[in-house]
Amino acid sequence: MRRIRQGVATEAYWASMVRKRPTPGNNTLPGVPPVADIMFLDRHEGHNEAGADAAGLECNRNHETQHVAPLYDRDYILLNIVNFLYSLYSVIYIFLPAYMYRLGIREGAIGVLMASGTLVSVVLKPGLGMVVGRGARRAFLSLGAFLAAASTVPWLFVTAPGTHLFLIRVAQGASFSIFTAASYAYIAASAPPARRAEALGIFGLSFFLPVSVGGWIGEWVIGRAGFQGLFAAGIGVAFLAALFPLAMREPSPRERPSIASLRVFLSRPFLLPNTAGYLFGVAYGSIFTFLPVYLVVRGSESIGAFVFVYALSVIGTRTLGRKMLDRLPREWVSLCALLLMGTGNLLIPAFPGKVGIVLVGAAAGAGHGLLFPALSALVLDRVGEGSCAMAMAMFTAAFDMGLVTGAAAFGFVAERFGYETMFITAAAVVGTGTATFFLLDPAFRKAARPEPAP
Repeated sequence: MRRIRQGVATEAYWASMVRKRPTPGNNTLPGVPPVADIMFLDRHEGHNEAGADAAGLECNRNHETQHVAPLYDRDYILLNIVNFLYSLYSVIYIFLPAYMYRLGIREGAIGVLMASGTLVSVVLKPGLGMVVGRGARRAFLSLGAFLAAASTVPWLFVTAPGTHLFLIRVAQGASFSIFTAASYAYIAASAPPARRAEALGIFGLSFFLPVSVGGWIGEWVIGRAGFQGLFAAGIGVAFLAALFPLAMREPSPRERPSIASLRVFLSRPFLLPNTAGYLFGVAYGSIFTFLPVYLVVRGSESIGAFVFVYALSVIGTRTLGRKMLDRLPREWVSLCALLLMGTGNLLIPAFPGKVGIVLVGAAAGAGHGLLFPALSALVLDRVGEGSCAMAMAMFTAAFDMGLVTGAAAFGFVAERFGYETMFITAAAVVGTGTATFFLLDPAFRKAARPEPAP
């Protein structure tokens, strides 16, 4: 079987080389990048044409390879099971801000505590992006889940505020960074390029299926066993998630990005979509960090209803639009989705009550459902060969940095000026940033898929 697969891969490789050589008078062929794109690869990596073709097999596979490696295989299903279990564990994060508030911690300090873990995640992402793609994706998946279980154990014994809470959040942030870097590196290495958005979208569903009922499950567990019961259940689920990667196969591409390659992700083609990811994190962080506390302070609706509608919107958009995300211009989809996320923040003070909770969940959830796969696929479209893991690490780091801002900065805004002002300010920041993309990136105006970064 190995010889048969090697033969198919070799045939696809030579077929791609033949197709990429243009005929006289015709610079492009159907389904083949223009000659300028091929020349760009030569300049970017310093290789000749054959070297660029061989390197391109690692990350941007050709159409024949896609048929050899279908999307919904055994490893993809196992990866989604792992993600499902880790997401079920992550339900505890929904209730951490409310738990801290009950410990007597104010909004500003809650924001800083939540942001500290996320900041650790941001700091670790570039280094993880350089390591996990070197054949260690499975190992880091298990490591991230194991660390999540271990870092949750101290919450069983927390009864008062203190600096020890920062140490717990640092460990939780490290576990989240390791797990997400490994999972998205696995997707980037194994998903067919023509179905990237679909692969990322369905993968996201495995995260939001438990989230859709996680709010109610968490409230049910807390009502019967308290917060300690919730933390204990999270520990068991995280440990179970760490076992499944042991049955998965490591994707064949082995990436070896250098430290110098980090400069590429600070260039304009990557800075703009990563900035969009940052704004996404701002909108998401401001909602999920402070809406639970806002509802506790107001003594009104259950957070479970909001989380259910939010997750249902994510699931609906990704299920109904999984093919559309690979057909429509990713730039336009991203812009519309960002506006929906900002609208979700704006609706919180505008429509208090149960109807408002439903509207917020529907708008922000629809934006989330479209935005993450569209932006992730856009970043992978622009990346050079051999840097998929690094590209996803930098993108998710930008999103995490938005979470830091949304949690830390807006926490002090809420404490000083009130929750209504905080949510309106968050919506204004996201809306202003979204409008800026029309001015800074021609691709966002023309809705054309950009070329790789020079």
